[in-house]
Amino acid sequence: GALWLGRRMARPIGDLANAAEKIRTLQLNPPPLVGRSRLTELDNAANAFNSMVSGLRWFETYVPRALVRSLLADDDDSIVMSAERDVTVIFTDIRSFTTLAESMTATETAEFLNKHFSVVAGCVEDEGGTVDKYIGDSVMAFWGAPYAVEDHAARACRAAIALRDLIAKENAENEKQGQPILKMGIGIHSGKVIAGNIGAPGRVNYTLVGDTVNLAQRLERLCKPLADPTNAVTILISRDVAEALRG
Repeated sequence: GALWLGRRMARPIGDLANAAEKIRTLQLNPPPLVGRSRLTELDNAANAFNSMVSGLRWFETYVPRALVRSLLADDDDSIVMSAERDVTVIFTDIRSFTTLAESMTATETAEFLNKHFSVVAGCVEDEGGTVDKYIGDSVMAFWGAPYAVEDHAARACRAAIALRDLIAKENAENEKQGQPILKMGIGIHSGKVIAGNIGAPGRVNYTLVGDTVNLAQRLERLCKPLADPTNAVTILISRDVAEALRG
């Protein structure tokens, strides 16, 4: 009887340990929930754990998951300390978005942006990049921090080309359905930045600051007057990026 009771008690504890291991590596989809138990103490622990999982699923929507997972795997706090790093920064922006949004409701605008950002983020993450922030209808992403990447310029350019191709396919479908054509500008620059946890106590971001970031954004803005009329997406790269691509 004691052996049987011990196994009945050990099973939910083992389930809790397995679920906690998934939480440690941020494997939250599907959520690692723990089953209920007839034992009051274990049932209370399961309820508390499941509530924590629910909170973490909200939390992960506000942080770059790929970055957090890599930091958890490394377990080195010094990696997020502010330091000079060689990176490539990319800025994307939808052309005439204000005019486009005027023809949509608030819900339609949010759905449109969420769908668009999913496409942009997918292209960035497929090349090992990190989405830093969403600024209105623009996206800032980078390669080369917190871990050094030798081909960060090539990765950024591959992501931009993949995005251009996806937008072209999307525009072809929109044209058939009589929907607006999406036009974009993408600016890419490589150089030195200060990368690290930056912000006020209690609210920090792992982000980049420096002239490299500013120049990447200026290149994106130049896409409007220098737009390629044959493509819905115009990509401008700096001389530093061109030299890093080695032909």
